[in-house]
Amino acid sequence: MTQPMVLKGMAWDHPRGYEPLRATSAAFSKMHPEVDIQWDIRSLKEFGDMPIEDLIESYDIITIDHPYMGQAHANKLLWPLEKSIPKKSLVKLKEQSVGPSFESYTYKEHLFALPVDAAALVAAYRDDIMQRLNLELPKTRAELFDFYKKIPSSHKVAWPLCATDLWCTFLTLCAQDAGRDFIKDRLIDKRLGISVLDELKRHLEYVHQESLHWNPIQILNRMGEDDEVIYSPFLFGYTNYSRLGYTKNRVDFGNSPTNPKNDVSTILGGVGLAISTHCKHKDLAVAYINYVASADTQEGIYTEHGGQPGNLMAWQSARNNTLCNNFFTNTLNTMERAYVRPQHMGWNTFQEQGADLLHKGLQNQTPSDEIIANLNQLYQSIP
Repeated sequence: MTQPMVLKGMAWDHPRGYEPLRATSAAFSKMHPEVDIQWDIRSLKEFGDMPIEDLIESYDIITIDHPYMGQAHANKLLWPLEKSIPKKSLVKLKEQSVGPSFESYTYKEHLFALPVDAAALVAAYRDDIMQRLNLELPKTRAELFDFYKKIPSSHKVAWPLCATDLWCTFLTLCAQDAGRDFIKDRLIDKRLGISVLDELKRHLEYVHQESLHWNPIQILNRMGEDDEVIYSPFLFGYTNYSRLGYTKNRVDFGNSPTNPKNDVSTILGGVGLAISTHCKHKDLAVAYINYVASADTQEGIYTEHGGQPGNLMAWQSARNNTLCNNFFTNTLNTMERAYVRPQHMGWNTFQEQGADLLHKGLQNQTPSDEIIANLNQLYQSIP
């Protein structure tokens, strides 16, 4: 009997990241017995920070974050999918994109990944406790400060503000205040940056003292297992926590607070499936990622196995919204108005180093003008 061809994939370390890929791979191999898809896992931080160059020689299929597109294009790291997928199919996938997810994997007229997971910063809350306390969700950032004062001392608000997530929140608030094009000539407007950092420092006076050390998963685990943290205004949503039985308590999700002066919600996240230029079986790899991104797969097996789909048909599915306590319906408005980060060569280096610079600045209570000056100096120094 002929041994199947092996495709190696790199996923990320959360059930949302690897379970749906394992399930879809098994289903795909039943349809295509000639191929066996095997997945390794990397941490969430590595997903955001690890250079693609470290993966493309060892892996055929890679889960990827959209800001890598400029780097992928410049160094010819990923296979341009428009060469292998019919234009009609790509037009359909674009029409079925959740917000700007599909477009976020396009760079200089090349498509380097298909969106299979859609995410943005959203609000997470314990609706059971909020109702008991007769609290309403803040709709604007200005309302957040009034909200803090209404919460009994036995409960807390938490923000995920470890370096990576602080970076995403900082960019979100900048985009909410100044629009999507607030970065010009590799500079963040000084007055804008200082204003946002000053506001973040004010929030730190009210939120859980561990916020500067937590990521979204840590906060959601806390919300799911005990009653201390009842609200988080800006974190990447995870449908897993909205499903009955995933944690002790079910977590609800909704739209994050905004600045009503601009039609911008929060920063776009999510995951795309890309193919290494070193892949020896590109046709099979393309067939697999096209299968995963299709509406039927996304609405069915992908979501059923803990995935957070990137296809609008899956987000509009009544069955999926019942399964996930209306996670999709309640956060779609945020997805549709999400801010997309820059994708040019050098952005990822700036993102990683800039996040650490911001985080250390807040930890050390560095003056906001000094932090922004250092941040812009860093950005200008990166090729």
